[in-house]
Amino acid sequence: MQKIACILLVPLALLVASCGNTETRTDGEEGEFVHAGDAVYQVQLTRLLNPRQRPDSSLIRGQQTLPPGESFLAVFLRIRNGGDKEYSPPRDMKVIDSEGNEFLPLDATQSGFGLDFAEPIAPGKSAPPPNSPAASGPSAAAMVLFRVKIASATDNLPLELEIPTGGDSSSRIRLDV
Repeated sequence: MQKIACILLVPLALLVASCGNTETRTDGEEGEFVHAGDAVYQVQLTRLLNPRQRPDSSLIRGQQTLPPGESFLAVFLRIRNGGDKEYSPPRDMKVIDSEGNEFLPLDATQSGFGLDFAEPIAPGKSAPPPNSPAASGPSAAAMVLFRVKIASATDNLPLELEIPTGGDSSSRIRLDV
C-alpha cells in the first residue's frame, strides 16, 4: 500500500513543483505573454481595418484618408506593468514586415480605443484602463494603429511587433494577420 501511495505522490509532487515555474519570454506569438522590460504584453488580435464599415470607421476617427495601396492595421493588446515604477509604452514600437519595411504607430486616442502613449501605466496596473471604451470592447484591449502598405500585410508576412526595451534591446511578437 505504501508503494502505491509513493508511486501516486511522486508525479503529483512534480506537477505541483512545476506549476509556479513560468517562463519569461521576450519573443513570442500573438496571444502569448511577452515581457518587455517590466511590462508584460499580450496581443489579443491583429487585423486590417475597413474605413467604410462599422465599427472600423469609428476606430480610425481623426485619421487622414489613405492613398491607394495603403491600409490601417490595428493591433489590439493588453499591457501589464509588473515593475515598481510607472511604465510608458514606447512610442517607437513598430511593425516590421518580412522585407524589413517598418511602420510606426499613429495617434488613435480620438477613437477612445487607441493606446495613449502619453499616459504612463502605474505599477501593478494595466492598459487599457478599466471603464475605458477599449476595456469594454470585445477584446478588452487597447488598439495600436499603424498605416501600412497593403502588400506588407498580405504578401510580406509574417509581420512582427517590435517593442523597444532600452538600448539596442527589444521584444518581438509575431502577429497573426
